[in-house]
Amino acid sequence: MKRLLITGILLFGLTAGYAQKFEKKIAASDKSIADEKKGANPKTWIARGELMYEIATTPTLGLVVGMDSLSYTMAMAAVSEEAVEKRETVGGKVYKTHTFANKKIYFTNGIITFWDVLKYDTPKPMKQAFDAYQKAKSLDAAGKNNKKIGEKLNELSTFSQNEAFNQYQLGHNANALELFCLSLECSSDPTVGKTDTAIYYYAGVIAAELGENAIAEKYLKKAIEIKHIEGGNTYAVLADVYNKTNRPEEARSLLENGMLTNPENQQILFGLINNYMAAQKDPKDIIPLIKKAQEKESNASLYFAEGQLHEKLEDVDNAKKCYEKSVEIDPEYFFGYYGIGILHFNKAAQIDILAMAEKDNKKYEELVSQSDDQLKQALPYFEKAYALKNPDNHTVVVKALKDINFRLRTEGDKYKADADKYTKMLEELEK
Repeated sequence: MKRLLITGILLFGLTAGYAQKFEKKIAASDKSIADEKKGANPKTWIARGELMYEIATTPTLGLVVGMDSLSYTMAMAAVSEEAVEKRETVGGKVYKTHTFANKKIYFTNGIITFWDVLKYDTPKPMKQAFDAYQKAKSLDAAGKNNKKIGEKLNELSTFSQNEAFNQYQLGHNANALELFCLSLECSSDPTVGKTDTAIYYYAGVIAAELGENAIAEKYLKKAIEIKHIEGGNTYAVLADVYNKTNRPEEARSLLENGMLTNPENQQILFGLINNYMAAQKDPKDIIPLIKKAQEKESNASLYFAEGQLHEKLEDVDNAKKCYEKSVEIDPEYFFGYYGIGILHFNKAAQIDILAMAEKDNKKYEELVSQSDDQLKQALPYFEKAYALKNPDNHTVVVKALKDINFRLRTEGDKYKADADKYTKMLEELEK
């Protein structure tokens, strides 16, 4: 096992010094809150909260996600402890790690990606800080300290949120949920008055993953109420919670509403189709729902949604008509062009399967020619989709263009040149 000695000015005994400092501070704080007079003073509890916050933040003090190796070395220069350097896999990805007695830091290409605090000087210091600030509020009927408490809770909310993201990346979902919930408790306090709306969604999703359905429902409903719907994903996850708790009708109603407001969302579409089938309802019955919405608003995405449904029901002709209608309504609508390209691309793939099974060489060549024709029909639609540069789907479009041009490279210099161009582009995107 390789060891790394951080260079710089070394202050030996620093780690032990911190432990001794907090041990004495905790003992003094314990004595103060146990004192009848001091324990009845809000300021005593604010000081307690500040101490717990200091304990929570000390292990990673001076470190920032995204910090480069030079800044990291400078930040750690005063630490006497050697870091144990290893390579570890988290979520299928390999990271370089530096492990200390109280923390482990994960790096990607020399940049801090996240960390894990292994040990605090007292259990759950962030929760203890929150409880202390709440106790201070309960002792301050006049609200004289509300401004300061609000500032402290806001500070604690942000820190808890950041630590929750670290825990989530590590796959410690239960810890992440606990910290996201704490962040929301802090930020929703009247003394703070502002909340990062995305945290309701994150907490709801993690709770759903953990099977904590009541918690998931609470936060996902709140996310929808404040219109944080993540492109429709909030509807889809909440519907899944309803299904898990044997409420398919509520799930269906939610998904139908989600379909109308977020027609491009695949999770909603698949969820709605599965819901209809489970209820022995014909998925085609979803089409009138979309048609009704189309009557109210000439919206490209609604025609795309109808096309998606036709495609899932293997009605390719009507799917293509809907995609064509979507780009007729909005000539800059990425998904319409992409949808038509995919239809032809998938048709080519189906013909290729037939060709591979064909033993007669003449029939084989005919099928390959038909497949090539489908790819040629797909090409202009993918090129238009590429020109629109949808950030979430850009890589998959480049890959399709690379694959098509590579397949057709023997039919002309342009195909070969474009195959080379998109191959290089894909390599850059996938770095």
